[in-house]
Amino acid sequence: METGSLHTDGNAIAGLLQEVFAVEVTAAWRVCQSCRADSQIGAHRLYTGAGLVLRCPRCGDLAAVLAVLPDRNVISLHGTWSIARTSE
Repeated sequence: METGSLHTDGNAIAGLLQEVFAVEVTAAWRVCQSCRADSQIGAHRLYTGAGLVLRCPRCGDLAAVLAVLPDRNVISLHGTWSIARTSE
């Protein structure tokens, strides 16, 4: 099986990330804790299943794990995320 068909990019969870962080996050930058690649969140690979898993586009290490529960969202972040709120 081709692994490319198992994921989309991080833009696919833009709405959920905006709900969690209260800002648009896909243009934010993240430094991978493993390979030190500096990539925008929208460029990360998104895998879906029992939860949502974002992986580094360069080495595949974990960037975030998200679970959408009936009463809350649970998120575990990995690496260094740089999210700036801009004034409107």
